[in-house]
Amino acid sequence: MVFVYRSNWLKCWRQLGIYWRNTALFWPADPQEGRNWSKCWCVGLNAELCPSTFEEDLELEDFKEFSDYIEATALGKAEEVFSRLSSSGDHKNLIVIAADTMVTFGKEIYGKPKDSADAIRMLSNLSGNSNRVFTGVVLKHAHGIRKFTDTADVYFGDLLPDQIQSYVDSGDPLDKAGAYGVQGPGGALIHRIDGDFYCVMGLPLHRLCCELNKLFLDDLS
Repeated sequence: MVFVYRSNWLKCWRQLGIYWRNTALFWPADPQEGRNWSKCWCVGLNAELCPSTFEEDLELEDFKEFSDYIEATALGKAEEVFSRLSSSGDHKNLIVIAADTMVTFGKEIYGKPKDSADAIRMLSNLSGNSNRVFTGVVLKHAHGIRKFTDTADVYFGDLLPDQIQSYVDSGDPLDKAGAYGVQGPGGALIHRIDGDFYCVMGLPLHRLCCELNKLFLDDLS
């Protein structure tokens, strides 16, 4: 997913004490993410959809830390969008925010399931266990880059085979990393979350807002 800020007027986001020099535009590559993150409108973000064309084909083995891998993927999205928009207009007031989210279970990365059988396999493994969600975020602007990775541990309840089958039959897990979505019916399968709920959804809002505040005060003041 990608956010873009580009305006030269000052706006105060009163709820969080953040002063915005720019209007927020949000565009994820995935339509599902677009539906999820349209919720950001209610906290002051004006959203537009525009897919990133970055090929997410980086090799995990090329990175020392998993967070480096996540951030590199988000950076690729941010730089592609920044370059494309910069070439068509003034980039001085342009800020691009890109995020990438991955689910891990042990040492295995759980991406989107290949089919229903794969979704059943993932959910059966997650049943009664915890998995870790990583969301890497990159803020790209004309003066530099800021990036961070947030994590959250998701604990599943003990799931019955019929519960798993019913959830898979709904179609909800088939387009989601880890074969579940915390913001949908999959949330009923989750016992607890240690960390930011919005990290699991795909964008840690509190950490993002803190980083935006630093960016506006330190980089763009």
